[in-house]
Amino acid sequence: MTTKRWKPREILVHRKVQDDPITQRIVRACGGRWVRKITQARKGTQVTGVKSGLRNDIVAKSWVLKQEKGFLGMILAGKRVMYVGPAGGVLDTFKLKHRRLVCPQFDRLKLSENGCYYACEWCYLRLTYRTAHPYMTVRAQYDEIKKQIERKLKKSGHDIMFNSGELADSLSFDHITQAGKFFIPFFGQTTNGYLFMLTKSANVDHLLRLPHNQHTIMAWSVNAPGVSKKFEIGAPPFRERIEAARRAQKAGYRIRIRLDPIIPVKNWKSLYRETVQNIFKRVAPERITLGTLRFEKAFCAMQETILSPGHGLQDYMKDMEPMFERDNDGSVGKHSFGRQRRIDMFSFVMKEIRRHSDCPIALCKEEPDVWNAVGLDISDCRCVCQLDSADCRFSV
Repeated sequence: MTTKRWKPREILVHRKVQDDPITQRIVRACGGRWVRKITQARKGTQVTGVKSGLRNDIVAKSWVLKQEKGFLGMILAGKRVMYVGPAGGVLDTFKLKHRRLVCPQFDRLKLSENGCYYACEWCYLRLTYRTAHPYMTVRAQYDEIKKQIERKLKKSGHDIMFNSGELADSLSFDHITQAGKFFIPFFGQTTNGYLFMLTKSANVDHLLRLPHNQHTIMAWSVNAPGVSKKFEIGAPPFRERIEAARRAQKAGYRIRIRLDPIIPVKNWKSLYRETVQNIFKRVAPERITLGTLRFEKAFCAMQETILSPGHGLQDYMKDMEPMFERDNDGSVGKHSFGRQRRIDMFSFVMKEIRRHSDCPIALCKEEPDVWNAVGLDISDCRCVCQLDSADCRFSV
């Protein structure tokens, strides 16, 4: 599969982790060649050391990034550059800043961040490639990360699920980093720790025999095959993702599905009906989260800049509007389709899911009125990102 063949064009390594076994493993897996000066390597992956993890220092050392200018050029260049850094700041808690949206907080495990090498055109992480962090980051020092997790689990005393797929695809780099082989058995040995992996990858074969003890939960982000092919550039097709989910479930992993974003393309009802049918033909997900397009205003402006007129995604973005009336501080929330349109889409897909399963369903980053309209209870949010459930009545 394409997942196993991908390698970065350039690796930048923080000097603190140059001799770390994980760094060495990454370099070997990519056939990397260490260089001292910034020169364009003719063959293989060029590997260069950097003195700090500061954005400007990393960009200054990158021959790939130095050649690019503008939004689109930086986005595409960033998909070819990997930064390997130390384990600092790998754990934190996510809480949505937008008021009036249902979204429970969760713990993050940032083994990788700043996106992945897929080029999904609705990915909110595209914004990070403008000026903030125009490269993909992976963390070395797995033993130190393990210690950080153990300290947090011991201090909490209750069950914690760590989400490794909110800032990057959980498995897209795993053929290089082998993070799954290290952390899945580790979580399997804990009493109160769980690993959540959200992915579009089909890269699971090396994980199927690991002693996970059902302490790793895998969720696949999927879409209607035609929609995925058009907008999720570089990601494995729908059939490969569902087949990977089937193999993982057969190996005893807990499986969840994220059907997001649902887009009202031509004949969308028949396309998403068939998609739901094909999901349940292959797997029995324990829960499903649904979503549709929802963008920050800045993301919409960026898309207008980098996408050519008549591009498919712009055809749907022109129908989007602020989700809320302006509040006291001027916030209108994200931009999405009108409320009734979202209700209609979610209601239809939920009806199709109920033909096959009574598994819990949640909505991603939606308003309470929409939850109520489709018959879901925000006091019992069972999103794929939650170990059990969350009461979101006080988060909006």
